[in-house]
Amino acid sequence: MKSTSFSILFLLSIVLFSCNSSNGDANYAVSADATLSEAPASLESVAELSMPEKDKVTEKDDAVLKTVEPVLIKKKIIKDGNISVKTNDIAVSKKNIDELLKKLNAYYETEDLQNNDQAISYNLKIRVPADNFEKLISSIENGKDELTSKSIQARDVTEEFVDITTRLANKRDYLKRYKELLSKASTVKDILAIEENIRVIEEEIESKEGRLKYLSDQVSFSTLALNLYKEKEYVYKPQAQDKFSERIKNSISEGWTSIVDFLLWTIAIWPFIILITGIVYIVRKIRRKRKNKVQ
Repeated sequence: MKSTSFSILFLLSIVLFSCNSSNGDANYAVSADATLSEAPASLESVAELSMPEKDKVTEKDDAVLKTVEPVLIKKKIIKDGNISVKTNDIAVSKKNIDELLKKLNAYYETEDLQNNDQAISYNLKIRVPADNFEKLISSIENGKDELTSKSIQARDVTEEFVDITTRLANKRDYLKRYKELLSKASTVKDILAIEENIRVIEEEIESKEGRLKYLSDQVSFSTLALNLYKEKEYVYKPQAQDKFSERIKNSISEGWTSIVDFLLWTIAIWPFIILITGIVYIVRKIRRKRKNKVQ
Protein backbone atom coordinates (compact mmCIF):
# COMPACT_ATOMS: atom_id res chain seq x y z
CA MET A 1 0.00 0.00 0.00
CA LYS A 2 2.84 2.31 0.92
CA SER A 3 4.62 1.48 -2.30
CA THR A 4 1.50 2.27 -4.29
CA SER A 5 1.12 5.69 -2.62
CA PHE A 6 4.77 6.45 -3.22
CA SER A 7 4.38 5.63 -6.90
CA ILE A 8 1.38 7.90 -7.25
CA LEU A 9 3.25 10.80 -5.58
CA PHE A 10 6.26 10.24 -7.85
CA LEU A 11 4.06 10.37 -10.99
CA LEU A 12 2.34 13.56 -9.81
CA SER A 13 5.74 15.21 -9.24
CA ILE A 14 6.84 14.35 -12.77
CA VAL A 15 3.63 15.79 -14.25
CA LEU A 16 3.96 19.03 -12.27
CA PHE A 17 7.61 19.40 -13.29
CA SER A 18 6.68 18.95 -16.97
CA CYS A 19 3.95 21.59 -16.74
CA ASN A 20 6.32 24.08 -15.16
CA SER A 21 8.88 23.45 -17.88
CA SER A 22 6.28 24.03 -20.62
CA ASN A 23 5.15 27.28 -19.03
CA GLY A 24 8.73 28.42 -18.75
CA ASP A 25 9.39 27.69 -22.42
CA ALA A 26 6.22 29.50 -23.42
CA ASN A 27 7.16 32.53 -21.33
CA TYR A 28 10.65 32.49 -22.80
CA ALA A 29 9.23 32.33 -26.35
CA VAL A 30 6.90 35.24 -25.66
CA SER A 31 9.75 37.26 -24.17
CA ALA A 32 11.97 36.51 -27.16
CA ASP A 33 9.27 37.51 -29.64
CA ALA A 34 8.72 40.77 -27.80
CA THR A 35 12.43 41.48 -27.82
CA LEU A 36 12.69 40.86 -31.57
CA SER A 37 9.67 43.02 -32.30
CA GLU A 38 11.16 45.88 -30.30
CA ALA A 39 14.61 45.55 -31.86
CA PRO A 40 13.83 47.20 -35.23
CA ALA A 41 12.27 50.17 -33.50
CA SER A 42 15.34 50.55 -31.34
CA LEU A 43 17.64 50.31 -34.35
CA GLU A 44 15.60 52.89 -36.23
CA SER A 45 15.75 55.28 -33.30
CA VAL A 46 19.51 54.85 -33.05
CA ALA A 47 19.87 55.34 -36.80
CA GLU A 48 17.77 58.49 -36.57
CA LEU A 49 19.89 59.86 -33.76
CA SER A 50 23.11 59.08 -35.60
CA MET A 51 21.80 60.40 -38.92
CA PRO A 52 23.64 63.56 -40.06
CA GLU A 53 21.70 66.77 -39.84
CA LYS A 54 21.93 67.22 -43.62
CA ASP A 55 20.10 63.89 -44.21
CA LYS A 56 17.36 64.91 -41.80
CA VAL A 57 16.87 68.11 -43.74
CA THR A 58 16.63 66.11 -46.95
CA GLU A 59 13.72 64.13 -45.53
CA LYS A 60 12.16 67.45 -44.58
CA ASP A 61 12.75 68.69 -48.12
CA ASP A 62 10.70 65.81 -49.52
CA ALA A 63 7.83 66.79 -47.27
CA VAL A 64 8.11 70.42 -48.36
CA LEU A 65 8.23 69.37 -52.01
CA LYS A 66 5.04 67.38 -51.64
CA THR A 67 3.26 70.32 -50.01
CA VAL A 68 4.49 72.97 -52.46
CA GLU A 69 3.86 71.26 -55.79
CA PRO A 70 0.07 70.90 -55.51
CA VAL A 71 -0.28 74.61 -54.65
CA LEU A 72 1.58 75.92 -57.71
CA ILE A 73 -0.66 74.37 -60.33
CA LYS A 74 -1.28 77.57 -62.29
CA LYS A 75 0.78 77.75 -65.45
CA LYS A 76 3.54 80.34 -65.58
CA ILE A 77 3.86 81.48 -69.20
CA ILE A 78 6.20 84.20 -70.48
CA LYS A 79 4.95 85.80 -73.68
CA ASP A 80 6.88 88.13 -75.95
CA GLY A 81 6.83 89.15 -79.58
CA ASN A 82 8.24 91.25 -82.42
CA ILE A 83 6.13 93.30 -84.82
CA SER A 84 7.06 95.65 -87.67
CA VAL A 85 4.52 98.18 -88.94
CA LYS A 86 4.81 100.44 -91.98
CA THR A 87 2.94 103.75 -91.83
CA ASN A 88 2.35 106.76 -94.04
CA ASP A 89 2.16 109.22 -91.14
CA ILE A 90 4.50 108.20 -88.37
CA ALA A 91 3.50 111.04 -86.04
CA VAL A 92 -0.17 110.03 -86.08
CA SER A 93 0.66 106.33 -85.72
CA LYS A 94 2.94 107.00 -82.77
CA LYS A 95 0.21 109.04 -81.08
CA ASN A 96 -2.27 106.18 -81.58
CA ILE A 97 0.17 103.74 -80.00
CA ASP A 98 0.59 106.07 -77.02
CA GLU A 99 -3.17 106.21 -76.45
CA LEU A 100 -3.49 102.45 -76.84
CA LEU A 101 -0.86 101.82 -74.18
CA LYS A 102 -2.68 104.07 -71.71
CA LYS A 103 -5.88 102.07 -72.19
CA LEU A 104 -4.08 98.76 -71.65
CA ASN A 105 -1.98 99.96 -68.66
CA ALA A 106 1.19 99.35 -70.68
CA TYR A 107 4.35 101.43 -70.89
CA TYR A 108 7.51 101.96 -72.95
CA GLU A 109 10.59 100.32 -71.49
CA THR A 110 12.75 101.80 -74.26
CA GLU A 111 11.99 104.26 -77.06
CA ASP A 112 14.47 104.94 -79.86
CA LEU A 113 13.96 107.31 -82.81
CA GLN A 114 16.08 107.06 -85.98
CA ASN A 115 15.89 109.45 -88.92
CA ASN A 116 18.01 109.02 -92.05
CA ASP A 117 17.73 109.50 -95.82
CA GLN A 118 15.91 106.18 -96.32
CA ALA A 119 13.36 106.15 -93.47
CA ILE A 120 12.23 107.50 -90.14
CA SER A 121 11.49 104.85 -87.52
CA TYR A 122 10.64 104.21 -83.87
CA ASN A 123 12.07 101.16 -82.14
CA LEU A 124 9.77 100.62 -79.16
CA LYS A 125 10.02 98.05 -76.37
CA ILE A 126 6.59 97.77 -74.77
CA ARG A 127 5.72 96.11 -71.44
CA VAL A 128 2.06 95.20 -71.16
CA PRO A 129 0.11 93.19 -68.54
CA ALA A 130 -0.06 89.58 -69.69
CA ASP A 131 -3.86 89.65 -69.75
CA ASN A 132 -3.76 92.57 -72.23
CA PHE A 133 -1.02 91.18 -74.49
CA GLU A 134 -3.44 89.66 -77.00
CA LYS A 135 -5.51 92.86 -77.03
CA LEU A 136 -2.40 94.89 -77.87
CA ILE A 137 -1.45 92.57 -80.74
CA SER A 138 -5.01 92.55 -82.08
CA SER A 139 -5.31 96.35 -81.95
CA ILE A 140 -2.07 96.83 -83.89
CA GLU A 141 -3.04 94.21 -86.48
CA ASN A 142 -6.47 95.74 -87.03
CA GLY A 143 -5.14 99.29 -87.30
CA LYS A 144 -4.82 101.38 -90.45
CA ASP A 145 -1.09 100.80 -90.81
CA GLU A 146 0.48 97.93 -92.76
CA LEU A 147 1.77 94.96 -90.77
CA THR A 148 5.02 93.83 -92.42
CA SER A 149 6.26 91.19 -89.94
CA LYS A 150 5.08 89.40 -86.80
CA SER A 151 6.64 86.89 -84.41
CA ILE A 152 5.13 85.71 -81.10
CA GLN A 153 6.78 83.38 -78.57
CA ALA A 154 5.49 81.72 -75.38
CA ARG A 155 7.71 79.97 -72.82
CA ASP A 156 6.42 77.76 -70.02
CA VAL A 157 8.48 78.38 -66.86
CA THR A 158 6.15 76.60 -64.43
CA GLU A 159 8.68 73.87 -63.65
CA GLU A 160 11.45 76.36 -62.93
CA PHE A 161 9.07 78.48 -60.84
CA VAL A 162 8.04 75.48 -58.70
CA ASP A 163 11.65 74.34 -58.36
CA ILE A 164 12.85 77.74 -57.15
CA THR A 165 9.92 78.09 -54.74
CA THR A 166 10.67 74.67 -53.25
CA ARG A 167 14.38 75.39 -52.93
CA LEU A 168 13.62 78.70 -51.25
CA ALA A 169 11.46 76.94 -48.65
CA ASN A 170 14.25 74.45 -48.02
CA LYS A 171 16.91 77.16 -47.76
CA ARG A 172 14.81 79.10 -45.26
CA ASP A 173 14.41 75.92 -43.22
CA TYR A 174 18.19 75.42 -43.27
CA LEU A 175 18.69 79.01 -42.19
CA LYS A 176 16.28 78.64 -39.28
CA ARG A 177 18.08 75.51 -38.07
CA TYR A 178 21.52 77.09 -38.33
CA LYS A 179 20.35 80.11 -36.34
CA GLU A 180 19.05 77.77 -33.65
CA LEU A 181 22.44 76.04 -33.62
CA LEU A 182 24.17 79.40 -33.42
CA SER A 183 22.28 80.31 -30.27
CA LYS A 184 23.47 77.04 -28.69
CA ALA A 185 27.10 77.17 -29.90
CA SER A 186 29.66 77.44 -27.11
CA THR A 187 33.05 77.60 -28.85
CA VAL A 188 34.45 80.26 -31.15
CA LYS A 189 35.22 77.64 -33.80
CA ASP A 190 31.61 76.46 -33.88
CA ILE A 191 30.28 80.02 -33.96
CA LEU A 192 32.50 80.98 -36.92
CA ALA A 193 31.61 77.81 -38.84
CA ILE A 194 27.88 78.30 -38.31
CA GLU A 195 28.05 82.00 -39.22
CA GLU A 196 29.84 81.11 -42.48
CA ASN A 197 27.11 78.61 -43.34
CA ILE A 198 24.46 81.21 -42.53
CA ARG A 199 26.18 83.72 -44.82
CA VAL A 200 26.29 81.25 -47.72
CA ILE A 201 22.65 80.27 -47.27
CA GLU A 202 21.51 83.91 -47.09
CA GLU A 203 23.34 84.66 -50.35
CA GLU A 204 21.68 81.66 -52.01
CA ILE A 205 18.29 82.80 -50.74
CA GLU A 206 18.84 86.30 -52.15
CA SER A 207 19.85 84.82 -55.51
CA LYS A 208 16.80 82.56 -55.65
CA GLU A 209 14.50 85.41 -54.60
CA GLY A 210 15.96 87.61 -57.34
CA ARG A 211 15.40 84.94 -59.98
CA LEU A 212 11.87 84.30 -58.72
CA LYS A 213 11.12 88.03 -58.80
CA TYR A 214 12.41 88.26 -62.37
CA LEU A 215 10.29 85.32 -63.51
CA SER A 216 7.22 86.76 -61.80
CA ASP A 217 7.77 90.09 -63.56
CA GLN A 218 8.20 88.41 -66.93
CA VAL A 219 5.05 86.36 -66.40
CA SER A 220 2.98 89.31 -65.17
CA PHE A 221 4.11 91.68 -67.95
CA SER A 222 4.64 90.54 -71.52
CA THR A 223 7.16 92.23 -73.82
CA LEU A 224 6.54 93.44 -77.36
CA ALA A 225 9.27 94.88 -79.61
CA LEU A 226 7.52 97.20 -82.07
CA ASN A 227 9.26 98.72 -85.09
CA LEU A 228 7.17 101.58 -86.45
CA TYR A 229 8.63 103.12 -89.60
CA LYS A 230 7.92 105.31 -92.61
CA GLU A 231 9.93 105.02 -95.81
CA LYS A 232 11.12 108.19 -97.51
CA GLU A 233 11.15 108.83 -101.24
CA TYR A 234 14.64 108.68 -102.69
CA VAL A 235 15.89 112.10 -103.78
CA TYR A 236 19.11 112.35 -105.78
CA LYS A 237 21.52 114.85 -104.28
CA PRO A 238 24.59 115.56 -106.42
CA GLN A 239 27.81 116.00 -104.56
CA ALA A 240 28.85 119.62 -104.28
CA GLN A 241 32.12 120.38 -106.14
CA ASP A 242 34.76 122.81 -104.95
CA LYS A 243 35.47 126.04 -106.79
CA PHE A 244 38.23 126.16 -109.43
CA SER A 245 40.50 128.16 -107.15
CA GLU A 246 40.02 125.61 -104.37
CA ARG A 247 40.82 122.78 -106.76
CA ILE A 248 44.09 124.51 -107.86
CA LYS A 249 45.04 125.02 -104.25
CA ASN A 250 44.37 121.38 -103.46
CA SER A 251 46.41 120.23 -106.50
CA ILE A 252 49.44 122.32 -105.45
CA SER A 253 49.16 120.98 -101.94
CA GLU A 254 48.97 117.38 -103.16
CA GLY A 255 51.97 117.93 -105.52
CA TRP A 256 54.10 119.35 -102.74
CA THR A 257 53.10 116.48 -100.50
CA SER A 258 54.21 114.01 -103.19
CA ILE A 259 57.64 115.70 -103.49
CA VAL A 260 58.18 115.60 -99.75
CA ASP A 261 57.14 111.96 -99.62
CA PHE A 262 59.60 111.10 -102.42
CA LEU A 263 62.49 112.85 -100.64
CA LEU A 264 61.70 111.08 -97.41
CA TRP A 265 61.54 107.77 -99.24
CA THR A 266 64.92 108.44 -100.88
CA ILE A 267 66.50 109.25 -97.53
CA ALA A 268 65.06 106.09 -96.06
CA ILE A 269 66.69 103.83 -98.71
CA TRP A 270 70.11 105.62 -98.92
CA PRO A 271 72.08 102.54 -97.73
CA PHE A 272 70.71 100.53 -100.65
CA ILE A 273 71.54 103.35 -103.10
CA ILE A 274 75.17 103.44 -101.91
CA LEU A 275 75.44 99.65 -102.12
CA ILE A 276 74.02 99.49 -105.65
CA THR A 277 76.26 102.38 -106.78
CA GLY A 278 79.36 100.60 -105.44
CA ILE A 279 78.45 97.35 -107.19
CA VAL A 280 77.91 99.14 -110.51
CA TYR A 281 81.27 100.93 -110.19
CA ILE A 282 83.15 97.69 -109.49
CA VAL A 283 81.49 95.87 -112.39
CA ARG A 284 82.40 98.66 -114.85
CA LYS A 285 85.97 98.79 -113.60
CA ILE A 286 86.41 95.05 -114.15
CA ARG A 287 85.01 95.28 -117.67
CA ARG A 288 87.42 98.12 -118.57
CA LYS A 289 90.41 96.08 -117.40
CA ARG A 290 89.32 93.14 -119.54
CA LYS A 291 88.94 95.37 -122.61
CA ASN A 292 92.42 96.83 -122.08
CA LYS A 293 93.97 93.35 -121.87
CA VAL A 294 92.28 92.25 -125.07
CA GLN A 295 93.61 95.28 -126.94
